[in-house]
Amino acid sequence: PLTVPLADHGIALHATAIDFSEANPSVGLVTNRATTSLYVILGSDIDLGKLLGLSGTSLHFENTYFPATRNLNIAAQMGDSQIGYEPAYTPRATRLSLATIEQKMLGDSVDIEVGITHPAYHYAQFNCGEINNCFQEILFINARYPSYIFGVPGGNITYHMTPDLYIQGGAFAIESNANSHLGYDFIDRSYDGALIMQEIGLKTDFSHVAYPYKISVTGFVNNVSHLDYDAASADGAATRSVKGTSGIVVMSDKTVWRKDGGADISNTSPTSLKIYGSAGLGLDTTMPIHSDVFVGATVLAPFSDRPKDSYGLKVMWERLNSRYERYLTEANHVSGGTATSYSQDTFVFEMNAHFQLPMGMVFEPTVQYAVEPNSYYNPFTSKQAQDGVYIAGTVVIPFGAMLGM
Repeated sequence: PLTVPLADHGIALHATAIDFSEANPSVGLVTNRATTSLYVILGSDIDLGKLLGLSGTSLHFENTYFPATRNLNIAAQMGDSQIGYEPAYTPRATRLSLATIEQKMLGDSVDIEVGITHPAYHYAQFNCGEINNCFQEILFINARYPSYIFGVPGGNITYHMTPDLYIQGGAFAIESNANSHLGYDFIDRSYDGALIMQEIGLKTDFSHVAYPYKISVTGFVNNVSHLDYDAASADGAATRSVKGTSGIVVMSDKTVWRKDGGADISNTSPTSLKIYGSAGLGLDTTMPIHSDVFVGATVLAPFSDRPKDSYGLKVMWERLNSRYERYLTEANHVSGGTATSYSQDTFVFEMNAHFQLPMGMVFEPTVQYAVEPNSYYNPFTSKQAQDGVYIAGTVVIPFGAMLGM
C-alpha cells in the first residue's frame, strides 16, 4: 500500500547542502580575497532486493546543483598548488555525480559497482577531520582526478578477504574537459584514456575494536599523455608530450588514546585521540608534484555532552618536481618578476575543528599558515606568492533529514 514507508520498499532518499567559504587574508599572489560556493546534493539509493527480489543488487544516484557562488578566480589569486586547490569550484549549474548499479555476492565479500562514478568514492578514503581540506595532491593533480563530485564512466570491484581486510581494483575514464558539461551526455563524449587504480587496505572502527586503525596502499596508472613543463616551456619553446604517469599513495590513521582506557567497548564515540597521515609519491619527473605528505592529530568527542565534536592540528608538506619548479621560476622571470627561485617545498600548518550543530547541521572551521607557497594556478605573473594565512569555513545542512527523508 502507498502508506508503507519508502524504506520498506528499499528506497532511501537523501538531500544535503554544503556551503564552502574561503578567504586569503595574507597568502598568495593577490591577498585579502574571499569566495563562497554552495553545493546542493540530491540522491537516492534503491535496494532492488527489497523492491524486485534481486538479491544483492542496488542502484545509486546523485546530482549536484550549484545555486550560488562568488569569486571563482580565487585559485589564481592564491596561486599555490595546495592552498589554491582547496576552494570549491562551481563551473556549471548542475552536474551528474553518481549513477551506478552495484552487485554484492558471496555473502557480501565481493562488491562490484559500475556506471557514472568517481575514483575518490572508492580509493584513499579521507582520514582527516574536515571535509574541505583533506585531499592528496598526487591523486588530484598527477593522477588527474576530476573535481570531486564530477562523475565519469568507471567501475570498481572489491573483495573482502576478511571483514576488515580488502583488496580492490577499478578503471575510470579520463576526460580533459570533464568539468565543462552536465554529465548526462557521457555516451557522446570522447575520452582521452583511463585511470587504473588498485588498493589493499585494512580498516576497523569503534564498533568492534577499542583502538581502531585504518591503512590503505593505493597505486595508479594513468595512460593519458601530458605536457612536461620546464624552464624552456616558460620561454616559449615547444613543450614535449609524455605518455602516461603513475604513483602510489598511503593513507593511515590510528586511535592511540581513550579517556576510558578502552574499558567501555560499547561506547562508539569515546573521548579519544587519533593520529593520521598520508604520503603520496609521483613515480616520474614529468608531472608537477613529486610528493605530498601530511600528518595530523584529532581529539574526538572532547566533551562528554558533545560526542560528535572534534579539534585537530595538521602539517602538510608538498614537494614540486625540480623541472616544474624551474618552469614556475622562469615564468615569473619572463613576466617581469624578480626571477627569485621558487622553493620546491611548501609547508602548511593547520588548525581545524568539527562542531555538531542543532538539527544535524555541522560547522567546520579551518585556519592555515602557508610557508613558501608557489604560483601553480597563475604561473605567468610578475608577483611571487607570499607566505600567509588562509581561512575556511564549511557548513553542512542535511535538509533531507530535516524533512524526514
